[in-house]
Amino acid sequence: MVTIKDVARLAGVSIATVSRVLNDYAHVRPEVREAVNKAVDALGYRRNALASSFRTQQSNIVGVLLRQQRTPFSSALAYAIETTMFDQGYRVLLCSTNGDADREEAYLETMLDMRVQGVIIRPSGNNARTARQVSLLRERGVSVAFVDMKPKIPAISSVVCDNFSGGYQGMRHLIELGHRRIGVVAGGVAQRGGNQDVGSERVRGIRQAAQDLASDVEIIFSHPFDTASFEVGREAGAALITGNPAITAIFGTTDMLAIGVMHAAHELGLDLPRDLSILGYDGVLESAVTFPTLSTIAQPIHEMGQIAAMTLIDHMRQASKSPRQVVLENTLVQRASTIPLAG
Repeated sequence: MVTIKDVARLAGVSIATVSRVLNDYAHVRPEVREAVNKAVDALGYRRNALASSFRTQQSNIVGVLLRQQRTPFSSALAYAIETTMFDQGYRVLLCSTNGDADREEAYLETMLDMRVQGVIIRPSGNNARTARQVSLLRERGVSVAFVDMKPKIPAISSVVCDNFSGGYQGMRHLIELGHRRIGVVAGGVAQRGGNQDVGSERVRGIRQAAQDLASDVEIIFSHPFDTASFEVGREAGAALITGNPAITAIFGTTDMLAIGVMHAAHELGLDLPRDLSILGYDGVLESAVTFPTLSTIAQPIHEMGQIAAMTLIDHMRQASKSPRQVVLENTLVQRASTIPLAG
């Protein structure tokens, strides 16, 4: 392995001079800088960025903890954060917690060891443990911002979407189309309520809209589940449809759940959307290529990631020390999968 000593020896200068050139310090003679750079190129020397960060406390590394990376929503959010950070000169360590507090804590400890400058967290859901970890990060001078979900932790910036209004808007759409017997595919925690997580807020909005907008709406929930996915939506959709033949619309609390419901309906021989309207939530790219195309409550996913990244960058650069609370609005995208109830 080529070391800084090798570069200094070939360039005929001291190790300190090589260090000044590599860190772009001023007051280095042009001919000396040229000699060092030529030696670097000739030897193929690469800086140990981690070791440098221990000396300067400026690693330009940012940690991003999302629930998972395999869903279209998480992939889109991660892409927005990573590209924004890269364009601003930062490098991203992207990790999946799977909603597990132990994984979240382990990754945050590793990030502290690697001298990250900032962390964007999609919290695991265990507010007490997240609060302890965030407190430790801030004690070590690490900037923190939440994205997609904000636990009850004061003085931390967050960028989220209004999930209550999104659930309300989606249910209003179905009610205005004339649907009154409506299935909802949502996780067990969301159905029980009480938490301020994404799913619970969406379900709270759904229930409130049914209460406010029509007296004869019946909501039929799917069987509870822990993790939303296409396969879960397919299974839950099949059970809802076969067990409740009078249902005329189903609202999936994510697009992938709704797409799973759509596949179940096709397999059961339903004519979509004539026999069943289906509505999703998220606005991922996949929702536009289903058959029929999926109506959805679209979140501004890319904007959410960009704002979260720039918020953290402002904190790291001390351009802004005050916490920033950003709540973005959703948009109903009506496509071919939701139509007025016949008759």
